[in-house]
This record gives sequence, C-alpha cells and structure tokens, in this order.
Amino acid sequence: MPPSTRHKAAPPPLGEARQSQVLQLYGPGAMVDLPDFSLLIGGLDFWNERGCDPIHEPRLLKLVRNATGVARVDLRTPPKEVDALKGISGSIKALRFPEWSVVQKVTERLAFGVPCRARPLVHFNDSCINNWREYQDDEGKYPLVPVRFVMACPHGHLSDIRWRDFCFRQFGCKNSERLYLLEAGTGNDFTQIYVQSESGVTRKLADALVTELSPLGNCQGQTPWLGRYSRDLEKCHTDNEPTKSRLLVRSATNAYFTETISVISLPEEAHSLAKRVTELKDDLAPIESEAEVPMAVKFNPRLKSAFAGVDATALWQAIEAQRGGSSGIPPQPKDEELALLIGPMEGVSSSAEGSLFEADVWQPPKPPAWFRQAIKRVLLVHRLREVQALVGFTRFTARTSSLGGLPIDTTKVNRRAPLANDLRWVPSSENKGEGIFIEFDPATIRAWETSAPVAMRAAQFTQAFENDWLASRGLDSSQFPFPGAPYLMLHSLSHLLITEMALECGYGASSIRERIYANAEIGYGILLFTSSSGSEGTLGGLVGAGKRIDTYLEKAFERGQLCSNDPFCAEHDPNHEFDIRPTHGAACHGCELIAETSCEIRNEFLDRALVSPTVATRPELGDPSFWGFINA
Repeated sequence: MPPSTRHKAAPPPLGEARQSQVLQLYGPGAMVDLPDFSLLIGGLDFWNERGCDPIHEPRLLKLVRNATGVARVDLRTPPKEVDALKGISGSIKALRFPEWSVVQKVTERLAFGVPCRARPLVHFNDSCINNWREYQDDEGKYPLVPVRFVMACPHGHLSDIRWRDFCFRQFGCKNSERLYLLEAGTGNDFTQIYVQSESGVTRKLADALVTELSPLGNCQGQTPWLGRYSRDLEKCHTDNEPTKSRLLVRSATNAYFTETISVISLPEEAHSLAKRVTELKDDLAPIESEAEVPMAVKFNPRLKSAFAGVDATALWQAIEAQRGGSSGIPPQPKDEELALLIGPMEGVSSSAEGSLFEADVWQPPKPPAWFRQAIKRVLLVHRLREVQALVGFTRFTARTSSLGGLPIDTTKVNRRAPLANDLRWVPSSENKGEGIFIEFDPATIRAWETSAPVAMRAAQFTQAFENDWLASRGLDSSQFPFPGAPYLMLHSLSHLLITEMALECGYGASSIRERIYANAEIGYGILLFTSSSGSEGTLGGLVGAGKRIDTYLEKAFERGQLCSNDPFCAEHDPNHEFDIRPTHGAACHGCELIAETSCEIRNEFLDRALVSPTVATRPELGDPSFWGFINA
C-alpha cells in the first residue's frame, strides 16, 4: 500500500470511563488526574458525536428541555467509539489544566522563621518549561506535578489561582520573581503551606480560605472547559452581590457535583409513533410544516415504510413534540411512576422481548399480623428501565431537586454551569435492571402520622428545616415544602433495607438504588432497584430477595433500634446548636448513611427513631416509631 493511502495510526486514549461514570464523575467541567497529566474534561462542543446513539424517552426529554430552556435538545449516549483505523484516538476531549505546576526539585527555605521544603511554582509559559513536561535549569531537568490548588465559585466557574497577585497581595501584579510553594508539615495543613517569592515575600495559603476578605478576588466567570479563554457572558453574582472566588483542592469531593434527572420508563407500545419519530428524526428534519408531511413520506422509502397509513396531522404533532414544540410544565415524574406501580398489572406488565416493564404481585404465604396491617402489596419487578440525563453541574455545593424529581431554581446560591456553548444534546444513560416495590397501607400511614409522638418529632424537623436547611440553599417553603414524617420514615426504612438485603441478595449496597414515593393523594411506597448498562443488573437477586421481604423488613426494624454510636446518635436533635445537621435525627455513618449513588437525595431527611424504638425513646412522651405503632 502506498504511504499516502495508509491510515495514520491514532494515539491511544489517555483514559477510559464507563458511560454511567460520565454522568457522575467525568462530565464536562470535571477535573481528572491521570498518571502524567491533570485534565479538564471539555464541553460537549469538543466531544466526538460519532457513536452517540439517540435514546427514546419522551418523559425525560420533556423534563430536560424544561430544565435547560433549550427547545431542541436531544438525549444521546456518551460517545464510545475509539478506532485507530479511522484516526479516532478519543471521543471525549480534554484540556490541560491547571496551567501552574510544582517542580519536583526540593530545597530548603524559611517561612516566618520556620524551615520548609520548597519547590518552584511555575507557569507553563515560563521559559524554563519544556513542552509542559519538565523543568530545566543549570542543575538539570526535573519533572512537573500539576499544582493541586485552583480557585472556583459555587456556580461552576473555574480558573488558576493568580499566584503572583496572591503572594504580593496586589491584583494585577507585574512582579515576575520566581515563586516557591513551601510546606512545613505533611502538606495537609493549610496553615503550614506558604507561597513565597525569590526575594522572601511570603503568604500563608490559609489566607485564601478567608472568603470574607476576598483574598482571591471576585469570580470573573471563567469557563475553560468551553475553551481555554472562554467566560460566562453574565457577570458572576450570588444573591445580587459579586461572587467571591474560593480556594478549591482539585481532587476534593466538593470539586464537582453533577445535576442529573432520571425517570423510570413507563410501558409503551414497542413500535409507538413517538418512538418511530425519534428513531427517524434525521430523515424527518427537512420537514418544516404539516403540508410537507405527505410528500416527504411518499418519496422517502424509510419514512414510507415506517409511517404508512399514519395520518399527516398526527405525524406532524409527533414531530413537533419530538422537536420540543409542545409546551407546558411536565408532571412530577415520580407521581406518574407511583400511579403505575400501585395500579393493576394486567395489560401493563409484559414478558415480551423488548418490554420495558415486567412485574407481578407477590404475597407471603403466611404473613404476620404487622405485615397485613402495614403492607398493602409487594411487587416483584423482573424488568425495568431507568434513563438518566446530565443537565449541568456545580462546585462546592450540589443543587437541590424536588422530591418529585424535578430541578428547583437555586440560582441565589448556585447556578447550573453550562455543558456546551451550543447545547444540542445532553449525555444520557439507559440502564436496565430489576427491583422490588413495597406499597404501604395509606390508612395505617395516616394514623401513624397523626399520632402525638410523631407530630412532636416532625415539629423538631420542621423547625430545623425552615430555619437552617432552606436558608442555606436560598429556597423558601413554597419551592421545597417540608417532606413530612411519612417521607422521613420511608426513606430511613429504605436505607436500613438496602443494608440488610445487600448481605444476601448478591448485589453490593452501592449497586442498589432507591425511589421513595410519599404522596398523600396517590399512595406510599419504596422502590429498591438495581440498574446497569449490562446484563448484571438483571440477575434475579433482588427479585429473589423480594420473596422474603417480610423477613428483611423485620431485620431492618431490628437494625434500626441500635447503632454503634449510641447513645449520641439516637439523641441527636436536628436543631442542635453545634452539630448542625438539620435534616438528620438519629442517623449517622454507623446506621443510616449509605453510598450517595444509592440515595435519591444525598443522604438527607433521615431518622431511624421514626422507624424503630431507640435507646433515646422516652416512654412518657410516647413512641414515634412506625414499628412500635404497628406492633402496639
């Protein structure tokens, strides 16, 4: 083969990630450490769309369009194609970040009279840097390590620290002296880390933590994942005040919080009109009005085969809906799911190939009295599909979604950062799995909720919720009403159940997820499910465990009675003056807190005292626990 016709071998990708990880860890704007580099994942404009398959989920599509305000955004899987023959070395592009590095050349310098390990702090444009890879001086060549400190704001904006400005306490500093990063201790205490110039001007890094003094200046709205020098067109403000930049450790857990929306797919016809429109949207793209529909279908063989006999008006309405032409606020996704789960299964559940939902009702052969009183129905869900979409991200604090599944406006505290300059699609994942749905008797829940001990316990949470939790998120009770004692009880019981079932069902606790349904007008229930992009999500472990649900419930109620941190855990007051956890009662890492990937609301609104009697239960005030109520 002549040299001119040979395919140029593409370099291998620097790293790989599962599609589900892209939505949680490696989406646009995320900082990633690789063995030799530190990278910032680029915006969707830089991603290779080849291999991004469209996902059909009309309910989620409507939610995403409402959340982003973009009428023609689509759902697509993250890119997955890597092909050396086609010259594709990686499908998700990233940028080198940060631009400052620490040289692995250690000397000793003094900071305020304290001996410290000193390393040169250099910028990639410095003349002593060769290709971002090494530092060179008269003594030799030394490797570089990206500096682990950057600055950001809660709205997602990100940039390098202006180290010269910080060191010399002067914004726009023109001093060009060599800088050093000094460490007096192990390097984990900010009070023992210093920035020092060649002439000896020194400043503690801990000064950058005092945000009130604005040591890093106001946020300039930098969005480097959308282009190295790109900025947000709007000035960065928080509650009508300029947002102050804050120190951020690149690898810290608060460096990146994704905002996702997910739904459980409801059954629909395998070849429904909406699904066919989604699959053929590229062929339908030239159609601009209802009058053009008949001719387009007539002369396009693919459209003619798919839409033969379909009324032109109905087809045009489906096209407009797919393009985002329909208006109106979508219903809470969890309300639609709950209506399905508590309804009849005839005509809904299907074992046919390609079915999105298959379930059957199960009843213990000899249910105990408490089970007959509290549990209305158990549903063994053999097959379900969860679809999740990434709509944005923040830093320092996560955005809050309603308990119904819809995003909430929290722009006073943190505004959603953009995923692209021109948003045409959002990364989505389609996961299939199995689960168990436990429907609770509404009359029993209402009777328990109105009892005096429960009302007293709920009042404690309501006070902490309104005084601390809402204010810290820039919300009011109209945007996020108090979820109520039933939600707290069901959520706490769900966490105890996940812990118990993970011991026997074959899935790890972090692989089991939850959806809590607490709607007084529709019903109450807990859906525990596992979902995965592969077949391991449908191995039957959860369904098999569902046939012993009465035993697991008893074990969960028993587990809730005692924690290894009792009595401190059981006695925790959500209004505690110093231990500020306004949505936690008797809940800690020893009993209630689980992996955040499993919890639907990031381990908030938990109290095992509403599930089971604890060592802090006071008989003279009554027992607020649900287990105590149904066993009375």
